[in-house]
Amino acid sequence: MMNRDTLHKDDNFSYYYDMNNSYVDYDYPLIKLEEDNFSLAIISAICYSLIICISLPGNSFLLWVVLKKVGLSSSADCLLLHLTASDLIFTFTLVPWTATHIWGWVFGKLACRLFSWCIFLGLYSYMMFLTIMTVHRYVAVVHPVFASSVGNSRLYTHVSSTVAWLISMGFSLPEMIFSETRERHDGVFCIPIYSSMFIELFGYFTQIILFFLLPFLVIAFCYTRMGFSIHQSRIRSRNHALCIILSIAVGFFICWAPYNIFLFLVSLRSLGVAVFSKTVWENAWEYIYIITHILAYSHCCLNPLVHIFGGKKFRRYLPWAGGFRRLSQRFSTQTFSNQSSFSGQFHLIS
Repeated sequence: MMNRDTLHKDDNFSYYYDMNNSYVDYDYPLIKLEEDNFSLAIISAICYSLIICISLPGNSFLLWVVLKKVGLSSSADCLLLHLTASDLIFTFTLVPWTATHIWGWVFGKLACRLFSWCIFLGLYSYMMFLTIMTVHRYVAVVHPVFASSVGNSRLYTHVSSTVAWLISMGFSLPEMIFSETRERHDGVFCIPIYSSMFIELFGYFTQIILFFLLPFLVIAFCYTRMGFSIHQSRIRSRNHALCIILSIAVGFFICWAPYNIFLFLVSLRSLGVAVFSKTVWENAWEYIYIITHILAYSHCCLNPLVHIFGGKKFRRYLPWAGGFRRLSQRFSTQTFSNQSSFSGQFHLIS
């Protein structure tokens, strides 16, 4: 740990105690790369821009279909509405962070706190609603009798959605409280300024445990059980259902596992673990940061891709639905909505 009022430059992961004994961690939520690595910042900005260009129209389309075409007649559609809203919150908030990779923070102090809060609100609420939707699908597929009586209850949907938003708002609130704008030699940045290392590490492990490990265990269990149930069934589209389940589970892991491993390594570095202070890590941190954050931020593209390309329910409202329908017939012979009484439960997956 650095002495008070001293600044240590270590490959853009800078730590110091300011005059108010506030612990500053420049590596999170955004690293400003040095001039000799400015091309990496450009690559990050381009990748974030691509994520925005995919997520914004995709989730906007889902939102339009749910509100104007499909309606909120089922619990699955209500939960999908909340999941789409969390994706849109994150996507809109990603815009200023994309610009920051190139120009630094140019939006002021108030926007710094607001956007810091919103981006974590989008991250946390996404995890919450993805987990709730997974449990809802699990109950519908594995326990259809119970789902018909309790699982589709509007009260269940409203209560679980309210709790999810409250938890997400509560845990993302510290990001707004501790975010400040600070001027460095290479620009102005919106950074978290913690009063102690304990608060910093608490934030890291909250994300790792509460918003990754627990959802991952729930999602892995539920989709494994659903996979066995679908595989043992005799519905004609079971291979299509298994592909969708596999894509959701694999997509979740690819997006979030590297990101949370990175957070764990950063926490070990903050704790002063010697191995992460060696020279071999100096040039690796930037690349690890960029790759893991691009993968994590691309999560907002998964929801529209799975629902639009995975099932007929939303795809039929696309302007080019006729041509796409002919293409999709190569991969799927029948959609979930055309199944018998047992297979009718599987429309919740798509």
